[in-house]
Amino acid sequence: MIIMPKFSSSTLNWLSDTPTSPLFEDIYFSIDDGLAETNHVFLDSNQLPERFATASTFTIAETGFGTGLNFLATWKLFREQAPASAKLHFISVEKYPIALDDLIKALALWPELSMFSEQLIVQYPCHSPGFHQLSFDDGRIMLTLMLGDAIDCYRQLEARVDAWFLDGFAPSKNPEMWCAELFQQIGRLSHTDTTFATFTCAGIVKRGLRDVGFPVKKVAGFGRKREMLVGTYSPEVETRSAPAEGPSWFQLPYKHTGDKTAIVIGAGIAGCSTAHSLAKRGWKVTLVDKNSKIAAEGSGNHQGALYAKLPIEPIPTSRIHLSGFLYSSHFLTQNLADRNDIWSPCGLLQLAAHDKEKTKHQKLAESGNYPRSVVRYVEQTEASKIAGTAVSNSGLFFPEAGWVTPPLLCEWLCEHPNITVITSTQIKRLVRDDHQWHCYTQHGQALTAAVTIIASAADSVAFEQTNHLPVQNIRGQVSITAKNADLPALDTVLCSEGYISPTQQGRYCFGATFELKDPATDIRESGHQHNLTKITNMAPNLGEALAQYHVHNPLSGRVGFRCASPDKLPIVGPAPVFSTFIEDYARLRHDAKTVIDTAPQHYPGLFVNLAHGSKGLISCPISGELIATMLENEPLPLEKELIDKLNPARFIIKNLIRRAI
Repeated sequence: MIIMPKFSSSTLNWLSDTPTSPLFEDIYFSIDDGLAETNHVFLDSNQLPERFATASTFTIAETGFGTGLNFLATWKLFREQAPASAKLHFISVEKYPIALDDLIKALALWPELSMFSEQLIVQYPCHSPGFHQLSFDDGRIMLTLMLGDAIDCYRQLEARVDAWFLDGFAPSKNPEMWCAELFQQIGRLSHTDTTFATFTCAGIVKRGLRDVGFPVKKVAGFGRKREMLVGTYSPEVETRSAPAEGPSWFQLPYKHTGDKTAIVIGAGIAGCSTAHSLAKRGWKVTLVDKNSKIAAEGSGNHQGALYAKLPIEPIPTSRIHLSGFLYSSHFLTQNLADRNDIWSPCGLLQLAAHDKEKTKHQKLAESGNYPRSVVRYVEQTEASKIAGTAVSNSGLFFPEAGWVTPPLLCEWLCEHPNITVITSTQIKRLVRDDHQWHCYTQHGQALTAAVTIIASAADSVAFEQTNHLPVQNIRGQVSITAKNADLPALDTVLCSEGYISPTQQGRYCFGATFELKDPATDIRESGHQHNLTKITNMAPNLGEALAQYHVHNPLSGRVGFRCASPDKLPIVGPAPVFSTFIEDYARLRHDAKTVIDTAPQHYPGLFVNLAHGSKGLISCPISGELIATMLENEPLPLEKELIDKLNPARFIIKNLIRRAI
């Protein structure tokens, strides 16, 4: 688990034009020439000009992001040397991220990097612990910035690293980072051709790298630094391997072998997000839906709220939701800033429903666990000013939140030329042979691809391979006014026990009911009254105006069904073979602490992306990216601990352990 102190930006001191850390009393880069130092110590000493020239994909990992200078110099070199089709993954970690103003000041020293630094500054993430994945050059350059302790973050990383930049403050200044466990993680993530370079020649570094499989040699250092260290990983060297992390069933069971074809079953937000993530990586995707149009079921509402409900103290579930929220907000802003019919970053107020919740909101804001750029507490007067209408209580304001039009988002996601959409077609049966999946339609025809992803919500249990998954439908009715209705304005999304967004085309959409074990699709007056009451409780004037409108202009509505799992988390990842898991893990029935060494059994090339409940706008995009990175063997966008929480096999394991206890 990534554990961090109360989180804040690192305030820098400046020695002339060189930023220094008051915490470590060390400089961020050479006083003489920071860019020349980066080129010598990290780029040239890892032979990157030559290696980039023949690369198809290349992954670099770094132990201290600092000002981002190493990343920007690497990006520039990759553009100059690598083939146009090549892709760079840059992974870095930072426990004490610097403030945006200091980042801007530091990077202004290098005008030759301005075209790159300006893009980094725009996307520089909020200082929230965890993984932040940023995309540049239309996805050709990917930056995974991990905010937290280096050892904790690298323990949670799944990646295959080609070169290491062992940067950060000197071992004498920051001994906690340069320790055996960090070197063990470096060894775990390396392969035969992995290189490293570091400015330091400290004995602890030499010994640590040798212990995990890197023969170490000294070469000329930069400037006044006489020597530095380089090396190439050699698995023949006797090593002290990193201890196993987490359950063995996490291991990725399938990597594609060149046939980049996929069938995605279900064209809601989950399916469309997955198709888009694959298509932008060059996959040929066939997206199939049983309805006559995409986004016809749970993803078909006119508007949905984008935000994460957070606890005072972060837990794995909330960390998943926050990571998804930040990813979706960033993705939408980066790609759809000019599409105000799809995405409106108008902010969101989560209003307290009662005094106990108000106290929780205050404690959350005072906890220091979340940056103010993500969420801050506002009193009732300020909340009313933000909303543009009187609200009934104080609340939490999420400035980067807003509303989305799910059907239009799905349409945009599917516009990629690598995606073929087939509607009015229901997949009834899945058969695997000759390294292909054959998906048989209701007419007995077979669609064939190397990979299949099931994103059909509760319909997933119709397939033999996934009929064990514990999913359920939850009925929800929203209420909708006519277009251009004469109603009071609203400036931000409001939510509490209900939700309402600012109008789209002059039309309010609000709700929603929450009804278990109710399969009916009829629009009910009781549902409208329920929704009106919830809005009136939040914003009395607006609620009363909507109620009066309904007297003279009956509300329309829509019923959708949220697909949810027992633990309220999505089900995302490779599909396990149920019978084989039961057989291989049967010992857990008798002893929950049993260590299972058997390799997990999954259907090769079969994945699921399901059970997003009412949180699909924040969980579907990052889940689609997770599946795509698994298939491409790229660095995964979430911490391993969180990926384990999403794994479809978790219910099998939990049930076996529960029987043992």
